[in-house]
Amino acid sequence: MKTRRASKQPDFLAALIRTAYLPEEIPPVVTSRYFSSFCRSEYSYLKTQQKSLIKSSTNYDTFTAPRPVGGRRNLALVHPLAQLGISLLITQHRSRIKKIISKTKTSLYRTNEDKAHSKAFAGLDFRRWDARAAQLYSESQFVLKADISHFFYTAYTHSIPWAVLGKEKVKEWLIHNKSKLNAHWSNDFDTALQSCQSRETFGIPVGPDTSRVIAEILVAGVEADKHYASLVKDRPRIRLLDDFIVGFDDENEAHKARTALRRALWGFNLQLNEEKTSVSQSRMFFRDKWRLEFEVFRISDSDDAKQEHDIYRLIDLTLHLCSVYGTNAPAHWACVRFSGLKRVSRNFRIIFDAMLRFARDFPSCTHHVAAFLINNKSRCNDPYLRNRIDMWIRGTVRNYFQHSYDFEVAWCLLVSGVFQITIHEKDLVSFEPTPNSVNFAILGMLRERGLLSVPLSRWAWRPVFKKNGIYGENWLPFYEAVRRKWTKDKAIISAVTGDPILNKMLTAEVTFLEDHVFDATKIDVLRRVFRKSRRYKLSQAEYPQHKEEAEEEDKNHELSGLRMVIGDYGL
Repeated sequence: MKTRRASKQPDFLAALIRTAYLPEEIPPVVTSRYFSSFCRSEYSYLKTQQKSLIKSSTNYDTFTAPRPVGGRRNLALVHPLAQLGISLLITQHRSRIKKIISKTKTSLYRTNEDKAHSKAFAGLDFRRWDARAAQLYSESQFVLKADISHFFYTAYTHSIPWAVLGKEKVKEWLIHNKSKLNAHWSNDFDTALQSCQSRETFGIPVGPDTSRVIAEILVAGVEADKHYASLVKDRPRIRLLDDFIVGFDDENEAHKARTALRRALWGFNLQLNEEKTSVSQSRMFFRDKWRLEFEVFRISDSDDAKQEHDIYRLIDLTLHLCSVYGTNAPAHWACVRFSGLKRVSRNFRIIFDAMLRFARDFPSCTHHVAAFLINNKSRCNDPYLRNRIDMWIRGTVRNYFQHSYDFEVAWCLLVSGVFQITIHEKDLVSFEPTPNSVNFAILGMLRERGLLSVPLSRWAWRPVFKKNGIYGENWLPFYEAVRRKWTKDKAIISAVTGDPILNKMLTAEVTFLEDHVFDATKIDVLRRVFRKSRRYKLSQAEYPQHKEEAEEEDKNHELSGLRMVIGDYGL
């Protein structure tokens, strides 16, 4: 079998920046496409800046998003210079990283390159999880199921060298040969992670896939613990990032392994999530009944009358299951099902009503609803439907803008741009504090298009940005304010031009905002891609490069996408 040649380092780095940087929940109005191209073309120069990049101090802004299973999580919009430093390290040491992750033989994180989709690493294999788990349950009478508590938020950056070298060796070097420790490649990752978060040593930014790569290194170190490794050796086991499943024939052995795993995690300053960790007989592991009900549910795509009946049934079933099981996940399934229907002319208004209802009652579905509206823009030009969309956008922005519900607001602002709906002062309610960076940047773009009736100065953002600086959490609108000439403030402009890399980016006209997204006719929220016309003319570098590739992806899109939104892997 012919093996594919690994990408050259500039191409690998570009792929990391393009598809492993931004959290999936952020609308594709924010893009790393142009930054990725810059990193490829300027690779030689950027390599010379690597040491200063990983030793710098920047801060990331958070983007709050609702979980399908309830609650919210803070995703990180990492400063591009800090992200570049981490990505350069991964590029430089990718062979070592692949070896560490593959050595565990339990991880479902695929380290092979996925060139067809511009991915440096293929990433988490959600589809393989079910098949491997089913096999494990059939082979073992007892199962240890474990989860790490608040993994990304509590991970200790200093523990990365522990995972690679062993904690005892790191302590020995720290005392007797600190220069040797400082020169080791794993220590650079410790330093680079600190550069993302104002030199803080606790936590890994949540959202970028590069964080998952680093997390895999940490958990590989946990699994290498001698006592734990001896208890699970030769046992069937799999791991999806921080979710462990291990099969045993003896219940007592399973309990011993749980205790050993708890101690191994504590050695890395991590803890088991006791509520999600258990030892049970394998017959107790099965899919929730609601998932089984959804899998057999069918909506007619040929008979209009039957389709209408099926749609109403699915709406009621969804609301019932969400209530009974205490999760928004069935609403996600319903949104994907409705979005996948091809022949809906007669019943479009029923689906339209249902989608807006789901967006209101289950905010984690907002991105699905936004995509549904954009993908059916021609149908939504009906005056009644446009008025309903107008009311939904304004109501959502008024309700969530001042409470930092960034995800819901960002997707609604994107829809307002696509449908050319102007946002007014009364829709924004409050002008303190300055909005989240993503939403402020989108508002700036709407202002450029005459779709925001108030000036950006209404937020008094300049003093805030100056105080935080170009390396602070407001980096995105700070940079774009200079790039797009939203300000003539000399201090703000000189802060950007004074940094050699940022100045080069300005000269190369790099932007992190995708203007063409407001002209989108099709959008895919799970891949963060869109297109402007019915032809496969690309507006994002991440989009499959040929029509055939896109169609092949679509065959498995629904199933993989549903598992992504339903699975709560503590990321």
